[in-house]
Amino acid sequence: MEKLEELEKRINELEKKQEVKKEEIKTYGILGKAKEEIILNDKEVKIKDFVKNLDNIYILGRGQTLGYAPTAKMENTEFWGCNNIFKAREVDRLFIMHDIYMVQFLREKDLIKEINEKSFPIYTLGKYEILKNNIQYPIEEVLKQFGTSYLINNASYMIALAILQQPKNIHLFGIDMSYGTNNEYMYNEKACVEFWLGMAKGKDINFVISEGSTLLKRRGENNYYGMIEKNDGLCFRLEPKFAWGNNTGKAALRYKIVKVQHNL
Repeated sequence: MEKLEELEKRINELEKKQEVKKEEIKTYGILGKAKEEIILNDKEVKIKDFVKNLDNIYILGRGQTLGYAPTAKMENTEFWGCNNIFKAREVDRLFIMHDIYMVQFLREKDLIKEINEKSFPIYTLGKYEILKNNIQYPIEEVLKQFGTSYLINNASYMIALAILQQPKNIHLFGIDMSYGTNNEYMYNEKACVEFWLGMAKGKDINFVISEGSTLLKRRGENNYYGMIEKNDGLCFRLEPKFAWGNNTGKAALRYKIVKVQHNL
């Protein structure tokens, strides 16, 4: 890391050339990434407008099921990714909801340089002059449209914005929320992603969850409370789950409702 005096000198030099804002370089330097080769907004890139009514929007994370995501680009389809996902899959739009410098510091030491070499737009919550193709996430529009502030991870921001584009289908790959993950993925974030899938369904948008994801599943049980799934290969059936096993249809006859007196 450069000494603060040297860093301030470098900042002043850059300011004189009007290359970048002071606060951007200062933050960049404090995280230990100040270099002579600062990536600047030296190329004009056309901002990619949103396309309404796409057939598909694929939302990609870095979970294990990313491997099931298609690699071939289809017509009337976009691929959206978060953080450094572009290194594993080609994307049309990239979303980084944490501070860009912190993501670079924790994940990819050359993240800013690498995404500036790409042509896709980068959506962030704040505006970063150091990014050549940066778009501020339309948080006000999202809040106004949905009337909720339940956005606690990258995937939720992406799904919410995807819903506003009214695609026919939203596909999730690498958004796994895996069981056994001893962090906030399972404590908080899984429910948030599922909430936004419900919002999509309410807007008549179909969603597709990759095989292996635990979204809309519960551990050790099926998704039908009080029911048993039966599949004989020909058809799928649901039957009531009785506490007395084979006494199907009769267990309830053992009880009758009576009036009782008590002193509670």
